[in-house]
Amino acid sequence: MWTSICYLGIEDEAENAIGDKYEVVSFDDYVFCDQKSIRMAEFYQAATTDYKPSITLTLKQADYAGQRYIRFEDEVYTMIRTYAVGSEDIEVVLERGIKHGETT
Repeated sequence: MWTSICYLGIEDEAENAIGDKYEVVSFDDYVFCDQKSIRMAEFYQAATTDYKPSITLTLKQADYAGQRYIRFEDEVYTMIRTYAVGSEDIEVVLERGIKHGETT
């Protein structure tokens, strides 16, 4: 177990040269994780919404603090939903791509 590494996205606000503020996401903190396939039920439920689940990752609940973005294997993903697996783990369902902001 815990065969991969993912980076949790930290959202922050930056300012450009003329003073406009915008959202920036940086991926500095890494955690160990395991990759799973999207379950068939999850895939078909998502077909009725705008979500397109790509992967599921299992993390330790202590490592996850509600981040909306995760970088895994050089791809950026947006959080769709999370759910607890036992008392220590959490599964996060992710959609490929970032919905808002810029990444660094």
